[in-house]
Amino acid sequence: MEDLAGFAAAHPAFCDPKAVRVPGHDRVPPLEGARPFELSADNLSTYRVAAPKDPTTLPSMLKMGPEAVAFYVSFRLVPDRWGIYVREGALRALKEEYHRIIWRDLGKYADRNVDDVAEKVETTLVFDYLLAHNRIHFLVDRAAAEWEIQGGVAKYAPYQAKWYNPPPKPVLNPEDVGNLEEALANLEAFRQYINPTYADGVAKLVEGRLDERNVNEWKAFFIGGRFAVEMANVLSRQPSGWKDFGKFLNRKTSVGATNYVRIQYSYNPEMRERGQVELSQRLSGGSADTPNLFKAEAPDFPNVYLL
Repeated sequence: MEDLAGFAAAHPAFCDPKAVRVPGHDRVPPLEGARPFELSADNLSTYRVAAPKDPTTLPSMLKMGPEAVAFYVSFRLVPDRWGIYVREGALRALKEEYHRIIWRDLGKYADRNVDDVAEKVETTLVFDYLLAHNRIHFLVDRAAAEWEIQGGVAKYAPYQAKWYNPPPKPVLNPEDVGNLEEALANLEAFRQYINPTYADGVAKLVEGRLDERNVNEWKAFFIGGRFAVEMANVLSRQPSGWKDFGKFLNRKTSVGATNYVRIQYSYNPEMRERGQVELSQRLSGGSADTPNLFKAEAPDFPNVYLL
């Protein structure tokens, strides 16, 4: 794949700003004042949100999903500053919602002050969700660009016009999801939360800071899947497409001795594969022999900017 920063200049026919959408926003939102943010361990560990909370964030997420907080801008539209943009005021609001969810369950198990740990946990969880979600938009954009170069025919703008905001309809199978791109983007983000290795890494942050019994409760919350259940409820309140990530999950319930209903999620590899293949075919224009765009070699991560 050629240099993405030069794609718009080399292939202007595929980069019409009147035709190419910004997922969740259609046109490019204001980007003035954005500053680069390096995704290093040190940066993520020490980052603190300085902006005041944006009170419109959570209501906006009910209408436009996580793009109310972070959105992907294509190299087709902003060649020199393309990537993922994170609104800090909205980020603070989403972090506070994560804090509310986590501490509603775990506040009683914090026998000492662990505010610094909570800050790291919440920052990790929120950033990982937003970046994993928007990375899928980048992969779709990049795959379309490769196919456009190979065939000389526009793929990305026609696909967006047909499939990004189709009218909702009942969803029984992956192929029925209208905005499949947003569903798979939320799925990839949610898969982290049900990954035991990822959950264990998050839970380890409290080791040595709390009594052993309380540490175990924190671990049970993340590793045992209770946090994933909470987040599944949050994501299910997003619009059609975004909330349809649940169609790619297995949901298991069991009842304990005290009539407590336990819910556990796992993702369904076969359904995910079907969704990926369907999205690839939609992007290509319907060709049945289209390769699965998600099977291609993973490119470098997009640049990230704070707004």
